[in-house]
Amino acid sequence: MISGGKIPVYIRLKNEILSDIRSGKYPENTPLPAVNVIADNAGISVRTAYLAVQELVKDGVCFRRPKKGTFVGSSAELARRAVCAVWTEFSEASPFGHPLSSVFYCGILQGCAKFGITPVLVSESPEEVIRRYDRSGEFDFKGVLVLDSGKFSSAVELARKFPEKKFFFVNYVMKKIGDLPPNMTAVVDDGYCGAYRMIEHLIARGCSDFVLFNVDLGPDDRTYCDRIRGAMAALRDYSVPVEAKDVIRRDRHEQEQWAFLAMTRMLRSGRRPQAVFCVNDLLAVGVCRALEAEKVTGVAVAGYDNLYPHFSEQWGFDTMQVPYSQMVIESLRLLSSDGESPERVIKLRSELIERKGR
Repeated sequence: MISGGKIPVYIRLKNEILSDIRSGKYPENTPLPAVNVIADNAGISVRTAYLAVQELVKDGVCFRRPKKGTFVGSSAELARRAVCAVWTEFSEASPFGHPLSSVFYCGILQGCAKFGITPVLVSESPEEVIRRYDRSGEFDFKGVLVLDSGKFSSAVELARKFPEKKFFFVNYVMKKIGDLPPNMTAVVDDGYCGAYRMIEHLIARGCSDFVLFNVDLGPDDRTYCDRIRGAMAALRDYSVPVEAKDVIRRDRHEQEQWAFLAMTRMLRSGRRPQAVFCVNDLLAVGVCRALEAEKVTGVAVAGYDNLYPHFSEQWGFDTMQVPYSQMVIESLRLLSSDGESPERVIKLRSELIERKGR
């Protein structure tokens, strides 16, 4: 993955020469000027000019003939390289620092290799990155993948500034996700259906007394709200009563420890549900820890996301595998295709992961 930072002088010179080749100034199989001539004309060092020509050779745009110089290659090699920007907070130097970053990164590598796209990690103003690549004669800038919920409003604004580019907002279900510009698509998990399916699964196991653990992600991020809505809809459809006090919620900080303490208080108060549905696996771990500490058995625990597969394996709770990598790959597929995306919001189905329990 290449950076979206300032373009070096030799790369700018390479792009200028490439533009001259495409314009016909240097036809196919004709020699480029000598490196010292290129350097004099550009007002740069011979070393810098050499690096620019070397890049053209590496890309297959030009080729060398011993003792005769550097020549322009066939026109088939002059197609502009497809590029997309990846706008996210995770670091290019350490993309595996968080499990979500890791699965996104893997999806980027797979999708870009499959569809012939070069990813550019945005490390500055995305608007400037887009304009810089548009000014370059070497690249075909396709669009932007946005991988952070906090960038939603800025991404919508950016998409309206560049209606000829494609924008993809990945994973997060935002409050205004149904009101996207025509050139912007959200690719997300179908959390409503996933949670509905999990509740059906627990009911099929004989559970009829439920508690739901939720996390408040803020007024704009509705990702977990969709999961709770799906769970509640399944409980209603199967005539399983749930009271308001059975839906327990807190903010996004220290989720595992909070779930441990909340479940411990519940058990000590005498409340012992048959099943606990959690909107993510961290909460499920906290619930399982509390059940173990209180020596309570026979309670079915369900998580959601499977970002930490070893958690559900270790504690034996069922979970839903969110297709994080597939969201990115699907976005890149649509990015590389002609025309607009068929839908503004594309929902992918998560997979039920059953564990043996403890």
